[in-house]
Amino acid sequence: MSEFRIFSDGACDIPLDDINKLDITTIPFYVSLDGENYNKELTELSLDKFYDALINNKVFPKTSLPSVSDYTDAFENALSKGMDVLCFTITDTLSGSYQSALSAKDILEEKYPERNIFIVNSFQATGSQQLLIREAVKMKNAGFSAKEAFEKMEEIKNSAGIIFMVGGLTHLAKGGRIGRLASISGTILKIKPLIQLNNGYIDSAGIVRSRKAGLKKLVENTKSFFMATNRNISDYVFTLGTTNTPEEIEPLKELLKEAFPLIEFSPDSFQIGATISTHTGPDTIGICFAKKYNS
Repeated sequence: MSEFRIFSDGACDIPLDDINKLDITTIPFYVSLDGENYNKELTELSLDKFYDALINNKVFPKTSLPSVSDYTDAFENALSKGMDVLCFTITDTLSGSYQSALSAKDILEEKYPERNIFIVNSFQATGSQQLLIREAVKMKNAGFSAKEAFEKMEEIKNSAGIIFMVGGLTHLAKGGRIGRLASISGTILKIKPLIQLNNGYIDSAGIVRSRKAGLKKLVENTKSFFMATNRNISDYVFTLGTTNTPEEIEPLKELLKEAFPLIEFSPDSFQIGATISTHTGPDTIGICFAKKYNS
């Protein structure tokens, strides 16, 4: 059985310290604060600098996906050492990152015909993508091959999802995720939109008029989702993500514990990165979940 290395594009929002602990490789997105100069997220543009521009300077950042050469360079480092590759990307409904990774796979399979390269279109982003990767790491540590881990991931990736609240609709509109009229209405009504990502697609999950009500609604929506789909909470792992409202994490966690006494968080929480928050804007917080591979 060949050893393999796990890769992901930067949309997974795994902190740098955890990337090292998990022994994985991320291929970052590029972020621009001025529309011209692009820097790699985390490695060349810190989250502190990004959020200062986003919140204090009211900048509307732009993102660019990892190139084919970014993927080939990263993959070849493992392939040349005799390892197979298992790579995760953000859902292809939100980015062309998956296609870049597939192109790199096609190029490198000719050069390394004896190696296996598997690309997972996660149908997810940020925290739910992160949870899937962490499950893949567990599979690797349990002795799975890259092929076995890929096949299992194809089975469980549709079980993952995110239910989140954004501070407004302006950034989603700027990024082309919703229509202009919805953005204007949201500004006038001062609403807090709730959104869900499931099976790769973004859908509305309601609106509220206060942050406190929004946190409660996030939990209600999560509970309704698990009840409607007849899912066992013990089969799932959760994490909470926020852009710039860490003070809301603990209250949200307590609400979830009341609703689901058996809920498991791993990791407890994380900060949403520049790739995703460029489109959601500040004041975003969400509940992310994925099925355990051995449930």
